[in-house]
Amino acid sequence: MRAAVLARLREKVAVTRVFESAAEKGTVPFLTLREWSEIDWGTKDRAGRELRIGVAVRDAGESGARAVALAADAQAALLSLPGVLGWRVVTAVPLRNVLVSESAGRWSALVGAGRRAGADHGGGLRWRRKRAVRSC
Repeated sequence: MRAAVLARLREKVAVTRVFESAAEKGTVPFLTLREWSEIDWGTKDRAGRELRIGVAVRDAGESGARAVALAADAQAALLSLPGVLGWRVVTAVPLRNVLVSESAGRWSALVGAGRRAGADHGGGLRWRRKRAVRSC
């Protein structure tokens, strides 16, 4: 999945380079994959995963306008990732979008997206909610 995320960012965002980990130097504008967390999101009868992905856009210039535009492209790319075989995306939501001035003329835009997916067993997902049962 990580390789698919990096490929999607390289395809959809017009930057000089996409780094997989923190990059000290690079020709701006560039992207860095900053956060990657996966947690269990399963139910009693179905496997599920929640994936949170964070990206930093680094840029230089008089304003952060280009960094903001590139961050929007990066977030759109994260939200539109295709599903993985055997898993169905249930939700894809933006989590963060912030512009930070690092120093005079240096900008970082931080974006994030969250995706929840459930195991698909062929016939589509049928999520069951637990119901409280009272005994009298």
